[in-house]
Amino acid sequence: MFWLKKLREFKSENNLTYKQIADNTGIALTTVEKLFSGRTKDPKLNMITKIVNSLGHTPAELVSEYNPVFFLSDSEKELVSKTRKLDTEGKKRIDDTLKSELERIDAQLYMAQRRYSRIYYDFPVSAGTGEFLDNRTAVIAELSEEPPKGTDYILRIAGDSMKPIYHSGDYVYVNSCETVDYGQVGIFVSQGSVYMKEYTPAGLKSFNSEYKLIKGSSDIRCLGKVIGKLSGEIEIPHTL
Repeated sequence: MFWLKKLREFKSENNLTYKQIADNTGIALTTVEKLFSGRTKDPKLNMITKIVNSLGHTPAELVSEYNPVFFLSDSEKELVSKTRKLDTEGKKRIDDTLKSELERIDAQLYMAQRRYSRIYYDFPVSAGTGEFLDNRTAVIAELSEEPPKGTDYILRIAGDSMKPIYHSGDYVYVNSCETVDYGQVGIFVSQGSVYMKEYTPAGLKSFNSEYKLIKGSSDIRCLGKVIGKLSGEIEIPHTL
């Protein structure tokens, strides 16, 4: 029993005998001896309080290191005292309020963890006009994980042309730039459509062999380099 171990420590530091403790507290010597020997399995709180106080400590110190919830501040003690005076309906209202407040705190902690944000263009990269990088389709995305360094915006993939690495519905991190090196995956506009492809000397290549090469031409324009795929969660709380 942790409390008994602490009680013995308090006795030892004060260098008191069982008789001295009995005399100081008015508790029978045999009762004191039984308590310290561990033979008393369920001691009364008022008896423990008298003995602990006589040793220069408080009952809270017997359990606070083992279970800090038992150590109450003065304001917490006052709340407990007031709650005990309430009837069943009052206690139920207090309980409902506590549940509501705990949910509010949990929600705040949850949102605090989602502290990363980036621009997300709400436009799939498989097709479109090529004019999606403007505020009409931009929102602020809240991320559960820190994006890679250099991430300027996030896009959603539609289609399976880049399987097996990227799948429809995936989100990718993009670094805004006008050129990428051969072998790198980028976001491109060609003939009014938007694509995510690998840039090669011959043109824009899909990882999925079922899709044909988009041959290189002066019409192709680079919008950015794909620098990773989102692995955490994403939320879109509001528009710009």
